Amino acid sequence: MDRPIAYDKLAREDRFVRMRAREVAELRVEQGLPAFPDLTTTESLRERVHGILVGELQAMEGAGRTVYDFPDTPWEFTMDMARQVWDESRHVEIYLGLLEHLDGTVGDFPETTILWRCACAEDAAARVAGVNRGLEGLACDVFTQLIHVAATLGDPVIERAVDFVLADEITHVRMGSRWLNELTRGDPERRQRAIDFQQSIDERFNLGGVRHGGGREEVGISIARDARRLAGFTDEEIDRLVQSTQRSPVY
Repeated sequence: MDRPIAYDKLAREDRFVRMRAREVAELRVEQGLPAFPDLTTTESLRERVHGILVGELQAMEGAGRTVYDFPDTPWEFTMDMARQVWDESRHVEIYLGLLEHLDGTVGDFPETTILWRCACAEDAAARVAGVNRGLEGLACDVFTQLIHVAATLGDPVIERAVDFVLADEITHVRMGSRWLNELTRGDPERRQRAIDFQQSIDERFNLGGVRHGGGREEVGISIARDARRLAGFTDEEIDRLVQSTQRSPVY
């Protein structure tokens, strides 16, 4: 496999401002802001939508990279990943519209690159475990909470648009589960390596305790049990994720 494209080489217009996630968090703390947008103000909601927008852009690029990186996988795998590229491109368009709906523009907030850097595992099974089950599982949590916030604020535009996107994310998780099983059939060691990679992604995206098992109004990102069940996660997997959030230094 060719060396993954460095995060700072991804094609972007000049209006994008790219920074490491750690730098962004440190700057927010220096300015007396919470390390993660808390969705209590229009500004924080705009920041969350901007963050999701650039995440969807990197997800599109990551899925495209997966199409390219693994030519020896089954054709159905390639087609599923190509479908995901198309889905993510629509999500980018949707979140561009939502950002405009909130009177925001691209570049109002920095683009962090952690998602792209997590999407470059060199094994196809690990890639779909980490991206489709780990990162898309995170999307289920984030989007479910955003739908709830939009409903509370009386904003049907955000509520309905994000609900449409959530349906795709649930499908992406299911695709990841299918191909994790298919690609590791008869190879338990490869399967375990892929699962270990997914769990490392899960722990990284607990974001120092921001994601947690509490109520939607109580934590930065609430783990969406119902959406995760629809996506095919077992209760055991969800409970394990909740337990991993409690290992954060924040708690």
